Amino acid sequence: MLEKERHNLILKLVDERSIVSVGDLLDLLGASEATIRRDINALAEKGEVKRIRGGAEAVRPRHQPHLVGMPFAMSQDVSVPQKRAIARAAAELIAPGESIIINGGTTTFALVEFLENSDLDILTNSFPIAAKLFATSRNRITLPGGTIFREQNIVLSPFENDTIESFWGNKLFVGCYGLNRFGMMEADPLIVQAQTKLLKRSEHVIVMADSSKLRRKSAMIVAGLDRINTIVTDDGAKAEELEDFRAAGIKVIVAKVTEEDEMKKLA
Repeated sequence: MLEKERHNLILKLVDERSIVSVGDLLDLLGASEATIRRDINALAEKGEVKRIRGGAEAVRPRHQPHLVGMPFAMSQDVSVPQKRAIARAAAELIAPGESIIINGGTTTFALVEFLENSDLDILTNSFPIAAKLFATSRNRITLPGGTIFREQNIVLSPFENDTIESFWGNKLFVGCYGLNRFGMMEADPLIVQAQTKLLKRSEHVIVMADSSKLRRKSAMIVAGLDRINTIVTDDGAKAEELEDFRAAGIKVIVAKVTEEDEMKKLA
């Protein structure tokens, strides 16, 4: 990742969270601690962040609760070609007139581009997905009730009896924090709770995970491999990383990143 890209991502995260630690940035950016500290120092010298012990603070902080994991606005700039390739392949799994569920996230958000001419019943807990589907398609959109989390742009409800309980989707399209032989993982208990509810309302679970997710782990498992029907990843995945999934009887689709996908990142 180029220095300018790292700086932009750090600024987005600081703007969302007000305070970020070097540890947070190590996990999200994949750079060394020395590199991240240099980035923080450079941004602080330009007056774009405040340097604090162990991290960085926004110049005008807004303190509010946040979910663990990369914010939506920040994640949108990561693995863009891979997410588009995955979304294109995942969209081919949808039959005309189906009822589907799309969980919030930037990989699942990429699906919207390929659903413009569809005629579907869609439940989503993502504000950006619902808004773009409403503006670009004639699909029927349902949003659940609950609390809006600005960072992730999703609606999470603590209640059992909400809109989700009245919806049935033949397929659930979901991203994840990490994916390995133990199953699909997330880093925040509220997201785990929300995804668990969606899993109960769908027959087929399709996990959309770019190849970097196959190398990430968390302590919280949302679903074991026995609950996953299909995994769609990109051609950056190694053969050995996919063996456990295939051995578990999961259909694995490896989407090839095209020149058009690469160009979308520059658009």
